[in-house]
Amino acid sequence: MEGFTKAAGICSVSFMVMLILFAGAPAKTMAADTIKIGQLEPFSGPFEANGRTWNVGLQFAVDEQNAKGGLFGKKIEVLTEDDEGKPDVATRKAKKLILESKVDFITSGFGSHIAIALNKVATASKIIYINYASFTNEIQGKEFTPYAFRVCQNIYSTNTALVLLMASKPYRKFYHIAPDYVSGYDNDKVIKEQMKIHMPDAQIVGTDFFPLGSTKDYGPYITKIIASKADAVIASSFSSDLINFVRQARAMGLKSPFPIFAALSKHPYIINELKDDAVGVYYAYEYSLRVKTPENEEMVKRFHEQHKNDKDFLTQWPFADCALAILGWKMTFAAIEKAGSLDPEKIIGTYENFQWKSPVGLWTMRKCDHQVILPMFGGMIEGGPNPFYKFPWAGPNVIEFPAEKVAIPATPEYNPRCR
Repeated sequence: MEGFTKAAGICSVSFMVMLILFAGAPAKTMAADTIKIGQLEPFSGPFEANGRTWNVGLQFAVDEQNAKGGLFGKKIEVLTEDDEGKPDVATRKAKKLILESKVDFITSGFGSHIAIALNKVATASKIIYINYASFTNEIQGKEFTPYAFRVCQNIYSTNTALVLLMASKPYRKFYHIAPDYVSGYDNDKVIKEQMKIHMPDAQIVGTDFFPLGSTKDYGPYITKIIASKADAVIASSFSSDLINFVRQARAMGLKSPFPIFAALSKHPYIINELKDDAVGVYYAYEYSLRVKTPENEEMVKRFHEQHKNDKDFLTQWPFADCALAILGWKMTFAAIEKAGSLDPEKIIGTYENFQWKSPVGLWTMRKCDHQVILPMFGGMIEGGPNPFYKFPWAGPNVIEFPAEKVAIPATPEYNPRCR
């Protein structure tokens, strides 16, 4: 949390500078020949695969929109910048994209600390920011800006769905482990609140927080988990952190299929690394390749046809992380088309309360907090053959959680605009 506080201070200074730089910035017009989206992601370092995945998803959505004639007859182009997973770098490079590259939109997925920084950029520059994968509740709460829209779930929705999934299983003694930054603490808070509502007979027998992205030895944490006699673990981690934790937990005695509930476990790099150790890991997410609607199956088919010969198996299927950027931007393009303009104020007015029939259900952009309200899906990683990857993958038994059951409550305590 100390690192996050320092980053927030840097962002505050940058915000004041940007207010001066962007004062009186003109509204967007359709004069340019190309519509530009500036994408900020960690394209290097330990979370590089996440950035690369979201870039492929965004580019697929853009390619499909361009095949339909783009927007208002103009081609859409994606410009990328490596934010290194750091809010000060993201702020500086977002300013570069806006001032030098003249982008019409900015977008990102990695890191709630990055999203909060980009909310401030969006406010100062009066530019639309699309967040397709940063989950912390406060991004659309106390850090709200009318120029930002979150086109993915949030900490509340993810963990409410995860708790509903846990409630359908026999496990009742849980240990929670999470990264030591803002999202980790939000996860812990929501999980405990939702368990009291949906699993009053369950208990959290221990909680630990570990340094994000730098923890190699989980032995001390796993020793405590084993000593607690927990019959399941909730791991609010992702990427290499989740790989290292699950692998070491299995090696130390929590053998598969000992249940691990990890909402962000549906990344093929993670499961390919873990192989059979991933069996018994549960997930809850707003997208699954396993959702059997004609629209989803057709989108999966189109994506795979375009990417089936990729050397990197990560980009061969539109799995959960990749789909966040695809679906979020498809919804955004639909809202912009309805607005009939690139003017941020007109887009805001149209996007608020906008509804879009996604391949996996109806998505609604709530007016008060610019948070998309959507159904969630849960399941488990299973061994044996599957139609997607040559390693354990999400099984076919997908549980749907309706949007109204998992939506974060629209209260003024969360966001003063919500009543």
